[in-house]
Amino acid sequence: MISFNTDFQGTKAASPIPVLQGLHDLTPDELLLSQEHYESEVRSYPRRLPVAIAKAYGALVEDSRGQVYLDCLAGAGTLVLGYNHPEINQALIEQLNAGIPYQTLDITTPAKDHFIRELMAFLPQDFAENAKVQFCGPSGADAVEAAIKLAKQTTGRNTIAAFHGAYHGMTNGTMAMMGNLNTKARRQGLMSDVHFLPFPYDLRCPFGLQGEQGARQGLRYIERMLADDESGVQKPAAIIVEPVQGEGGVIPAPAFWLKELRRITEEHGILLIFDEIQCGIGKTGSNFAFEDAGIQPDILCLSKAVGGGLPMSLLVFNKDIDTWRPGEHTGTFRGNQLAMVSGAKALEIIRRDRLAQQAQVTGDYLRRGLEKIAEKTRCIADVRGKGLMLGVEICDPEGKKNKFGEPLSAPELTVAIQRAALERGLIIEKGGREGSVLRFLPPIIITFEQIDFALKALEEAIDSLVEPKPAVQPLNSIQNSWREHFIHVGKQGADGFEAAMNQSTQALKKIFESTDSPYSGLDPMVLQSQIRRAQLGENPQSLSDVIEETSELIGKNSIIVQHPHCIAHLHTPPMLPAVAAEAFITALNQSMDSWDQASAATFIEQEVTDWLCNRFGFDENADGVFTSGGTQSNLMGLLMARDHIIHTLSGDNVQKDGLPDYADKLRVICSKNSHFTMQKSASLLGLGEHAVVCVDTYSDGTISVEAAEDAISSLKADGLIPFVITGTAGTTDHGAVDDLDDVADLAKKHGMWMHVDAAYGGALKLSRHHARLEGIERADSVTIDFHKMFFQPISCGAVILKDKSHFRYIRHHADYLNREEDVLPNLVDKSIATTRRFDALKVWMTLQNVGPQAMGSMVDHLLNQTQLVADMINHRSHFELLAAPCLSTVLFRFKGNEKGWDLDALNKQIRLDALVQGRAVVGETVVDGKVALKFTLLNPCLSLTDFEQLLTELEALANDIVKQTSL
Repeated sequence: MISFNTDFQGTKAASPIPVLQGLHDLTPDELLLSQEHYESEVRSYPRRLPVAIAKAYGALVEDSRGQVYLDCLAGAGTLVLGYNHPEINQALIEQLNAGIPYQTLDITTPAKDHFIRELMAFLPQDFAENAKVQFCGPSGADAVEAAIKLAKQTTGRNTIAAFHGAYHGMTNGTMAMMGNLNTKARRQGLMSDVHFLPFPYDLRCPFGLQGEQGARQGLRYIERMLADDESGVQKPAAIIVEPVQGEGGVIPAPAFWLKELRRITEEHGILLIFDEIQCGIGKTGSNFAFEDAGIQPDILCLSKAVGGGLPMSLLVFNKDIDTWRPGEHTGTFRGNQLAMVSGAKALEIIRRDRLAQQAQVTGDYLRRGLEKIAEKTRCIADVRGKGLMLGVEICDPEGKKNKFGEPLSAPELTVAIQRAALERGLIIEKGGREGSVLRFLPPIIITFEQIDFALKALEEAIDSLVEPKPAVQPLNSIQNSWREHFIHVGKQGADGFEAAMNQSTQALKKIFESTDSPYSGLDPMVLQSQIRRAQLGENPQSLSDVIEETSELIGKNSIIVQHPHCIAHLHTPPMLPAVAAEAFITALNQSMDSWDQASAATFIEQEVTDWLCNRFGFDENADGVFTSGGTQSNLMGLLMARDHIIHTLSGDNVQKDGLPDYADKLRVICSKNSHFTMQKSASLLGLGEHAVVCVDTYSDGTISVEAAEDAISSLKADGLIPFVITGTAGTTDHGAVDDLDDVADLAKKHGMWMHVDAAYGGALKLSRHHARLEGIERADSVTIDFHKMFFQPISCGAVILKDKSHFRYIRHHADYLNREEDVLPNLVDKSIATTRRFDALKVWMTLQNVGPQAMGSMVDHLLNQTQLVADMINHRSHFELLAAPCLSTVLFRFKGNEKGWDLDALNKQIRLDALVQGRAVVGETVVDGKVALKFTLLNPCLSLTDFEQLLTELEALANDIVKQTSL
């Protein structure tokens, strides 16, 4: 929360929120009557907001009667840091005392130079690097007029395209581009050749659609119009758009829509003008509203908040279109020095204190509060906006619709609510279609306490005019409301499912298309704080809003496994058929324990496990079952090995009788490079971690057969019982594949169960390298992980048994589930889990679509590419390869060219900084006592160039760390 200093140069606020003694008196006082007497009828705000301001501080204003208001209009967005910010006031005082002139035309001064540098630092870096600045007259309209002139003279064309609902000013040219017909009804001779395009507006979509579908239809309309030689519209010089329409009703343009608009304008050679006069400078949760789209305009119009509360307007544009001749667009007050001082200080404060990010947080809080009010009342059709720029669309409380089937606007009620809110100490504006949108545009320093006051005032204002929704609904009404949370059979029963999936798909598509790093770079503590502020379960929202919240909060801050620089773990980008399968799995919600809960699914899983057994060289006596992954599969393999040896030695049934007295003598043999789940499984099986005997490996990381032989003989000599030996096909770090035939020979010689952990390397069976798994068909049990080199979504694994009769060790009959007389198969007989997901469908759909041959080729490619990446590292002087690759992992470290560095600490810091800064996700392990970085290649779509870029990124990061440490 931003702390609110209530002491402004001797002006002390008694409270950070208005303190009311009943309703505020809004009858005109002497000042208002004087204004009415002397000022023209053109005045507008005093008619709806009859307040004479005496003084103001922060987000509060005090009128001539001493009544205090919370101002959520803030000079129509001009006062982004509120009234009389102490640092801005001090900067102005210091400059005045230093003798600064009030204005200097376009002659430069230190104050002007300082402002320009602050502005460039505030702009997105890639935009600022190629930008020029043009100072215009002090109003936003003059900046827009200048932008239109520039576009026309640069392109040699005259047509301008604007949008429905647009507002760009009140001059001759800007009014021509205004959407509001009432305001320009009496104007004659406005700028000609302006054409209007549909703006994405969910509630009142001109195509009768909603969400992304409606927005995309609008894009198609624009693109089709530009391509149509019979459209009657000449190619525009420019398209001008507000990324968030303000006066038009606080309607934010979706990021994908702006991105597509940028593509269209570039393809047609049309200049794109962003009017951020009202929505710019931190209000929307970013410095500029267009930033979320990851694009740049040709021309950016700024005014209002850019002057820190004082009059200023300017253009920022690509220097390639700087076609002005000297003096072609001038303005006496374009050299307002005091505005440059206050503007520079405002930009500095917003950047320094991360106030744009804070506006996102407080804006989310305000929006949730408004949505909660909307749930209680009958007159709110929509709550929308971005950051702290929010709108509440008021509709007929009786639920009437217009002829388009949309909520009927309620302009009179909107005015009444605005006045009722003012009586309760809250200043808000209205706008939008038929003036039926209440607009919030508070200073971005607004506190949570002040937001709570605003919400309370608005709710009371609405309740004073509109009957709230019934607090208690009839039971049948409540039950009907529950229906929206489920999928139903029958016509239209799945409409909600379709809408949710479409929105989720589009949200994910937007994330994938806009991401430029494997992680957002958001500070982990900030991310945790934002998740906590979501107030889990306290304020239920619409599913649409939850999906949007999930996309923004979780999706954008997730590890993006598809990104070329996400290469740390055995964590694959999932294949599309498997992702599609996930939709079937979750929507059908089959439970794999019994046939009557998973009819077709039971047969599909059996089909896939039969295919798997056959692929690994087992006969018809083999069988398998799907698991959550390698951990569960290894546990099941060792469990059945334990029960088998006990049954063989003494005839005991562990399932019924428990472990025998000699169980503490049972030992598991594996290599020192085996997965830690060997110890974990032994512990869970009641044998204890000490029961796992890890033997030495050869230099290539594979199990030493001689060391294993010696260990077995030694254990037997000590009266212990080595009962299972585990071979590993792909160790986690090195990717080493044990000689499985040698392991099988040892198992046969000593009468031991042979288990193979092929979680990582099992996919070699599909590739040209399948011979590396020779001997796996002799194993008693095999672990397979499909969510590694089979490219499946997490989680998806299996365990195979050479002799399916061994599943009897875990079989248990339940009268309600798998009765002994059942004829239809119940897969719970083969699993230690009762309820399981239908994960086999992912593999089935992948095999049906991609096929095992193509998957094997991908594995071959990864193994070959791994060798090339290792060679690449060997040829880079600042890196050191620490081990020859065996599968698809590369172990290396940064060594630099200086002696005396703590390379272990340095490489640890490289990994950590790369992660939290969102630059790369790489692994970390230890090789021969040295801290190593690790690449795990599981994305067959990457090129060697991707790895060159990644190594260059890591090297630059290492150099930065060294420089900072040296400092």
